[in-house]
Amino acid sequence: MSKSWKWEEDGDGDEAVPGYLPWIFAVGEGGSWWEQACGNPKRMGELSQAAFLVRAQRLGFGLAVPWGDSEKCDFIVWARPGGRLFRVQVKGTGRLYRGGYDVQPVYSSRDGGKKTYTAADIDVLAAHVIAEEKEIWYLLPIAAIEGVKSLRFFPDLKSRNPRWEGYREAWSWLG
Repeated sequence: MSKSWKWEEDGDGDEAVPGYLPWIFAVGEGGSWWEQACGNPKRMGELSQAAFLVRAQRLGFGLAVPWGDSEKCDFIVWARPGGRLFRVQVKGTGRLYRGGYDVQPVYSSRDGGKKTYTAADIDVLAAHVIAEEKEIWYLLPIAAIEGVKSLRFFPDLKSRNPRWEGYREAWSWLG
């Protein structure tokens, strides 16, 4: 993906300083950033993690990020002040398939296979669903999904498989 960089001087005194750009705009080719992210699982994960961080902060939760890329959880979350610590794994989807949005609560193992999360790995799975330009969160405790390899969410169809709807916007799982 090629990028164009634009720097504007607006006359308010923050003009050119060596090594400093007051404004940077990244412009991709081939659609919006969101459309491009849907085709790239790594970018989709980054978008969902950023959205989780913003949402949890707005709701008043404390957050910490485990160091490195090797942990099975993306965040440590607690209710302020002094709430219990929860290990949260964030998974995102924006692809509609057969009327639902699929999330695979799995991770890659050293042998190249996929493994499901257990209570030894995480406490809560936060599924980020982008459905027709709205964001919906499902917060599922590990006890509800342990051993499950695929989840399908139907945020716009109340009558189809409401199995996971009780976890929709269930931020209370985090305290």
